[in-house]
Amino acid sequence: MTNNDVRITSWLPSQLPPGDARQMENSGEGMQDQSCSITVSRLRSANPSHCCCQVIPMEEGGCSSGRWMREEQGEKEEARWPAGVCGLTNSGNSCYMNAVLQSLLSTVPLVEHLLSSHTHNLLANPVVGAFVRLFQVVWQGHTNCTSLREVRAMVSSLHPQFDNQSQQDAQELLLVLLNALHNNLKKKGARLLTRSTQRSRCGRKFAGAPSAPAESSVVTCLFEGQLSYQTLCGHCEEHTHSTQVFTVLSLPLPTDAHKCSLQDCLSLFFQQCTLTCGDQKLCPQCGVKRDTAVLTSLAEAPRVLVLHLQRFGCHGIEKRKLRTNVLFPLEGLDLNPFLSSPSANHTNYSLYAVVNHTGDLNMGHYTALCRNARSGSWYHFDDATVREVEDFLVQSPNAYLLLYSRQPFHVPDIPRPDLPCPKT
Repeated sequence: MTNNDVRITSWLPSQLPPGDARQMENSGEGMQDQSCSITVSRLRSANPSHCCCQVIPMEEGGCSSGRWMREEQGEKEEARWPAGVCGLTNSGNSCYMNAVLQSLLSTVPLVEHLLSSHTHNLLANPVVGAFVRLFQVVWQGHTNCTSLREVRAMVSSLHPQFDNQSQQDAQELLLVLLNALHNNLKKKGARLLTRSTQRSRCGRKFAGAPSAPAESSVVTCLFEGQLSYQTLCGHCEEHTHSTQVFTVLSLPLPTDAHKCSLQDCLSLFFQQCTLTCGDQKLCPQCGVKRDTAVLTSLAEAPRVLVLHLQRFGCHGIEKRKLRTNVLFPLEGLDLNPFLSSPSANHTNYSLYAVVNHTGDLNMGHYTALCRNARSGSWYHFDDATVREVEDFLVQSPNAYLLLYSRQPFHVPDIPRPDLPCPKT
């Protein structure tokens, strides 16, 4: 690749050693796919260690009926999570997949599209059909737990790297899932759409070239934004402009910082940088490579903004995970400072899903925190275990993926057929 080429990159498996292996827990996760038995709890007090409510299954295996008994202060009553809240069993180091799918299951416009009549004639498609049937069970079924067997088989057939029970990266999987949905729902053409746009901490990576012609799908409508690049030759001051579409922004973290804000990470991504040495760009006016100043801005903000915090990287020859506590807002994330043309409309975002990663490079675990549009509450998803949490518990130093919506999600407008819980 030359310095004139588009440098749009996604994490490669060799670059991302994000952990999903949970050897630290002898919990027999590989066996969990054979049962939908789950634990459900609810946090109500400010101190998470003082729970005043316990939820216990009415019958062993729980998933067959989706019925639960809540015991509180001597009284018993049946309890069930609202539509859209459902645990996902771990089928062997699949927590990375469970966490990512929970974030997509909480993306209301995507839910409405997949469960609408538009997809009925695509149910025979192995990709679309697998997504629709999972979304139906979670949003239209009557169960607190289900299996990912069909979805996992579909993903494994598309990408051999996922055809095993080894650890994988959540961000890489999200790109794969969005790309698979786009390719099977698009109206025409075959452009590879989903990609991650990233810059290194020193600001030397650069992506900038004319965008490929767009093709429409629910993925492009929801997740696609556009970056603008202004370049200036350091010798002749030749000015150029280019744009590039993106679906995920990979944000660098401040070096050696124990705590920072999400705005700090965004500022690092959009700060002006100078490409020198091996990163020089070919100046069309000079005819040779020159030091080049690059200013990146946001030309078009997406409806759904996916931010990836670059926690995994190298320090010299040593691979490491950055444990910087990134403070992120639940409401009012302002992108105005980074827009090419500042606007008062549609630049404040609301958080609706977080994918967390605990552990280190070789041994870790993924969970998700998602806001349910029907109840308005936040829920913590740890594979099959689900609990409702207060808003203040969403902030975590383990955040890895953040999903924001440009407009608050409304209650999904979807049918509610009675569906049996799938066999696991």
